[in-house]
Amino acid sequence: MDDTAKTIKKILVYVSLTIIFLVTISAVNQAASIYERASRIHPYFGYAVLALIIAGFLAIIFVPVAAFLGLKKRPEIPKSKESPEYPAYLEDLKQSLSSNRILKEKGFSFTGNEPLAAQIDKALAILGVEADKVVKSSASAVFVTTAISQNGSLDGVFVLASITRTVWDIAKIYRQRPGIRDLMYLYGNIGATVLAARGIEDLDLLDEQLEPILASVLGGGLGSLLPGAVHITNLIANSITEGSVNAMLSLRVGAMTKRYCASTVEVNRKVLRRSATLDAVSMLGGIIKENSAIIVSSFGKAAKSATRKLFRL
Repeated sequence: MDDTAKTIKKILVYVSLTIIFLVTISAVNQAASIYERASRIHPYFGYAVLALIIAGFLAIIFVPVAAFLGLKKRPEIPKSKESPEYPAYLEDLKQSLSSNRILKEKGFSFTGNEPLAAQIDKALAILGVEADKVVKSSASAVFVTTAISQNGSLDGVFVLASITRTVWDIAKIYRQRPGIRDLMYLYGNIGATVLAARGIEDLDLLDEQLEPILASVLGGGLGSLLPGAVHITNLIANSITEGSVNAMLSLRVGAMTKRYCASTVEVNRKVLRRSATLDAVSMLGGIIKENSAIIVSSFGKAAKSATRKLFRL
């Protein structure tokens, strides 16, 4: 059984490294494409753009890594609550959470009036609320940006940068970081979700969220913006769908990171992925509702501007 577990771990490490390698190759390809377009304007402009891209990639990679290394390392997590190491792990976690800035600001402190496990659950719930704010804010930015942009190359880079930053922000909230293996798996999964942006498994759940919202937005708000707006409803629907898919990915990664950081026992990866997907779906509807008006307004203004220019001609 131990040999099987070790083999599975080796396979997961290999798959994670492969995915990270493919993401790197994809990022280099996107950078080369942007550099080529910029060079057509002027060679020096191309060099400047390339320098900015390289600086951006270095910041995306090294700043979170350096910050992670500066965080307090989480003790070895026990396999279950029945493990002999579980009480000692809770004591270590208590020490870590006792110095947490957010918990201090919220007025939380550990007492001897109730079991330690219950108090830690309360502390993690408080931090979970703050983590949800980060996840939703990041997903909203991803939704709006990718829905309006409609540029596959730039959108991929933006989503990757956004979710990488989200992982760091959530870890910062909990003031702990996953172990090396968990960290490799986590970033490997991020790469996999970005590469699989057109083939996520839960499109049926996404459709359930999108259908009523699209009907409401396209049926009610668009007609008041521009006569004959029916001609751009398909464009808006596609934009909202595109933003929703990317927001779903961002939410899923954020929910997964939160569950890793808040877990007090070893997580089951399959259960984690499914739970993170359900968490993401539960938040997606609100993200779409809150930001769809921005998409409709942007396209409405663009259409009005184009109409004015046409009549001037």
